[in-house]
Amino acid sequence: MGRFQKPILLSVILAIGLYLGAMFLGDFRETQAAIKQVGFSGWSIILGLSLVNYLLRFWRWEWYLFKLSQVHIPKFRHLLYYFCGFALSTTPGKAGETIRSLYLKPHGIGYSKTISTFFVERFQDLLTIVLMSGAAAILFDGYRVVIIITGILALCCLPLLHNRKVIKVILNFADRSPEKVSALLKQLVELLNSSAVLLKNRELLGGILLGLVAWLAEAVGFWYLLLLLGQDVNLLAAVSIYGVAVLIGAISFLPGGLGSTEAVMGLLLISIGVPQPVAIAATLICRIATLWFAVFIGLITAGSLAVLGVTPIANSEFSEKGGK
Repeated sequence: MGRFQKPILLSVILAIGLYLGAMFLGDFRETQAAIKQVGFSGWSIILGLSLVNYLLRFWRWEWYLFKLSQVHIPKFRHLLYYFCGFALSTTPGKAGETIRSLYLKPHGIGYSKTISTFFVERFQDLLTIVLMSGAAAILFDGYRVVIIITGILALCCLPLLHNRKVIKVILNFADRSPEKVSALLKQLVELLNSSAVLLKNRELLGGILLGLVAWLAEAVGFWYLLLLLGQDVNLLAAVSIYGVAVLIGAISFLPGGLGSTEAVMGLLLISIGVPQPVAIAATLICRIATLWFAVFIGLITAGSLAVLGVTPIANSEFSEKGGK
């Protein structure tokens, strides 16, 4: 994990600066009081719902990866590898979470299988978040176009992933390209072929259902948080606000959606009548209980595995060790 310490540290510093800045731009004391209002039991329930999200997504990940690789890994060990990826959730597009492939390589699972599973996970999460944001297209005019366009583009990708003509075009281009470009294009074809297996019939519908329940768990946690802060916001509005904020954070491609997710969530809360200090407090608590709780779990898990001598092994290191 040593090579990833710098981006993790930078994202933490950026987040602290953003969150403190938000508190001082509002009423610091009122925001602080709102945070204290949540209490131990409130924090426990909200974090518990986030944990439900992580476990359901792991269930989907394990199911998909076994479908592609047919390699069985002890469930608890696999869960730890999955959690390790969360340490790098604050990378653009959560791409750092692909570090799981380095943990899984010694078990005989190729990089293409884990990258394909990761890609399908992100794609299905995007579809899920668009579904959750649907009500926002009616409630908030300013985000209607973004939600509709993102949804259309995501749905249009599905037939392309299953289109053999697209694969054939890429392979033909690869045959006429320089060696390095050709190798990359052939890896892309392998990724698309593996992804297509996971994006049809039972796997597609089951994955979307698991993703929907997982992300709704965090959205319900957000709604419960607003109730604890004395805000009578209906569940549908809370779910749509959470969905839009996460969606904007995802398509902004900023590390962990930092800044964009918080700004949208806070502004939408204020637009429905939530007082500014409470909106800031709700946004900060929500992000701590979702994004930063995951990062914390990832760092603790990776550190614990490192103490036991289990570290992510890059391809060259793996070769040198004879695949052991």
